[in-house]
Amino acid sequence: MSQINLFNIVPEDFFKPLTSKYKTTYIDCMRLVYNTYKTELSFGVDKDVIVTELERYFDNELNTEMVFDEDEEVAKDSRSKANAILRRLKDSGWIEYELSNDYKVKVNLLDYAATMIESFNRIIKNEEMEYQSLVSQIHATLLNKEAYIKPYEYIIKRVAENTEELMIGLKKLNTNIKKYIDAITNEKTASEIVQDFFVYHKDIGSKAYHRIKTSDNISHFRTAIIENLYNILNDKNIFDRAIKGYMEVEQTEDKGQAEDSLKAQIYSIISAFRNYDDIICEIDNKNSKYISSAVARAKFLLTNTNNAEGKISKILAYLSEEFNKDETLNLNDEIDGSLLEVFNIFPQNFIDSDSLYVVPISKKIAMPEELSTQMGISEEERELRKLALQEKNKSRFSRKNINDYVSELLKDKKALLASTLPLESKRDLIRVIFISLYGKDKKSIYKTKHIDEVISLGLSLQ
Repeated sequence: MSQINLFNIVPEDFFKPLTSKYKTTYIDCMRLVYNTYKTELSFGVDKDVIVTELERYFDNELNTEMVFDEDEEVAKDSRSKANAILRRLKDSGWIEYELSNDYKVKVNLLDYAATMIESFNRIIKNEEMEYQSLVSQIHATLLNKEAYIKPYEYIIKRVAENTEELMIGLKKLNTNIKKYIDAITNEKTASEIVQDFFVYHKDIGSKAYHRIKTSDNISHFRTAIIENLYNILNDKNIFDRAIKGYMEVEQTEDKGQAEDSLKAQIYSIISAFRNYDDIICEIDNKNSKYISSAVARAKFLLTNTNNAEGKISKILAYLSEEFNKDETLNLNDEIDGSLLEVFNIFPQNFIDSDSLYVVPISKKIAMPEELSTQMGISEEERELRKLALQEKNKSRFSRKNINDYVSELLKDKKALLASTLPLESKRDLIRVIFISLYGKDKKSIYKTKHIDEVISLGLSLQ
């Protein structure tokens, strides 16, 4: 099968508007043209409507003439600019003209152009993926029993497309975190780093990253999704129907090839969900790295004390300022020698595996001493220590002991006032405190509730 060339589909000059000096204007006009089709039944709108919308756009822009270098056309007013832009979009293969039955000229947006503009909109809006909605769609599709009439068309193909979109979204999140890490390595002030830190948490940390760790956690559905995919592979009736559907949709006549391709597709989906943890682990590492890098860098820049750390910070800041005065300056240029002496602050006085000095290895072999037969304790002493340890554990204020104590106090009662508990010693008082503490824990068999009343027993605990 020959490789499809993009320029067998789009014209040679398709990207020409995006490389011109008016590329920003072209993008705005493309998106505006695309938006006019939202209420239409097709990507076809009267040319007058498009021109009016473009005129309105140019009326709101700076009133400067546009000079198109390729044919030296000069457009001064908004209407001439609108028509000039449309002509060049038509010549580049973004739109085409069609004469309707009422002899009105319609502007048709070509299918590949619409796909390209949709991508522009997604990039500009920078909308975040709702991971859970995609996963829930995959899960719901696999649970839809009626869809198993045509398992490939209604289930496998949809699941494969949604899985690919999900993994692409996770990889984008992974890349975005790396982009923020790279950004903080540039020269920035402490205030800029702190500002970037909060922007990061708003755009990445508190939104997409937070969701995949909480509400959008794929692990809630992963086991069921993988199990249902294996059911498709193991159920002969369903899998045979899926092969037949694959052959019809993908237009292949080789049943063996269709079976192999279908299995590979299903196993690829299963593998994607199994490898989800690896992607999340890398995202976690990058997120932690960004946070620690930002904090460390800001802390370093904010250091302004007279201790060693503060003095080193001032020295390095001064050096940085000196070297940045001239962009062509480097450490080997002729500069003040006192600056270079700073780099000799730390003497190399330690020995490691990379040192030139060879550490001598002793060849003396000493015989190990025999273990004494008196080591260890007798069985009787071991049992006594075990009993002593058990008694000690019984008197501990552990959660288990407190649960048993409260359970014994409550018996058939639903509630009990703390003021009725025994309070004759310090140990009783400490037990009451632990009852209150453990009562707030979900692992306890009881719950404590505070009342707005102070009870004084007037006891003197010894």
